[in-house]
Amino acid sequence: MKKFVFAVHIKSLFVVLIACQSFFIFSNPMTANEIVPINDPFEKYNRKIHKFNKAADKVVLRPISDLYGNSIPQSLRLSANNFYGNLQEPKRMANHLIQGEYTKASIDLSRFFINSTVGLLGLFDLASWIRFFPEETNFDATFSYFSVPSGPYIELPLLGPSSLRGSLGLLADYTVNPLIILPGAVPSVSFVTFEIVSIINDRFEYSKIIDTLLYDSSDSYSSSRLTYLQQSVRNNSDNDSIGIDLFNPLEDF
Repeated sequence: MKKFVFAVHIKSLFVVLIACQSFFIFSNPMTANEIVPINDPFEKYNRKIHKFNKAADKVVLRPISDLYGNSIPQSLRLSANNFYGNLQEPKRMANHLIQGEYTKASIDLSRFFINSTVGLLGLFDLASWIRFFPEETNFDATFSYFSVPSGPYIELPLLGPSSLRGSLGLLADYTVNPLIILPGAVPSVSFVTFEIVSIINDRFEYSKIIDTLLYDSSDSYSSSRLTYLQQSVRNNSDNDSIGIDLFNPLEDF
């Protein structure tokens, strides 16, 4: 269980920053009238934890990801990433069903069936070839759908940026992972292994973006926090927090 929690939340630290940084900064230019809720009553504590997490990335994760990316052929890395992505389909389907998105849930089911069979357990994403594309959702979005407040922003040791609702949502997401559901030690070990491989691969693929966010900003804590909150406010808008203007976290301030 400790390995499970570690794998889940280290993903939150880096991959969430990757996804929302690349999407929001480069795809959707920010406007002056947009606001993002901020609720960070534990900032003093969070900054200390962020400093620790940043050191862990610099000393452990970044060197390992560089070694992995430069030694493993891209085709093998892509297959591993496809396999990991296929394991996310039950999570997407469950959440789309709860949210009443039945058409999207049917696509999730079709993707899982096609890629798990013809795609050799998800090593090949054949579903996308026939235009069945994945649409991301999770239990955090589902909780927001039912008006559950996000709660305060928190950064946890080795776990990264999150909120109370987001942390519970992450744990719930992985309860529907096929490797967690299957009994025995082999599926559990496989789950942890592919979680770690996915984290390492993402750290390598988006190294320039993450390095800019963590090491080129004059205040990487504020950059990381607002990048995370930008994703939250656009995907799961709530009105129970004080708003501040959006800004580009790549800029020094």
